[in-house]
Amino acid sequence: MAEEYYYDEDTETAMEKVKRLFRENKVVASGNYGVRTGRREFAQHMFRARVGFQFFTLAALLGGGMFYDKKRKDERLAIEQDRMVALDQHQQENSV
Repeated sequence: MAEEYYYDEDTETAMEKVKRLFRENKVVASGNYGVRTGRREFAQHMFRARVGFQFFTLAALLGGGMFYDKKRKDERLAIEQDRMVALDQHQQENSV
């Protein structure tokens, strides 16, 4: 379960900020651990994983935006078609 921590940017010290950021981003903390212990390959994997996760996040945002944009356009098209059908029916009723 993710814990939420309250912080105040105005009163937060530099060390508190570093600790908070490590709590929020576990991959960076793992990479930092690898650097401190001399495990360079492990650290590189963690930093690259972070970039991969950022790419995945960006791709999900773009894909979701495109999906909902298409959905919104389809809904607008359906509404416009319903209006045209109703207008045609109204014109046919009045011409009789």
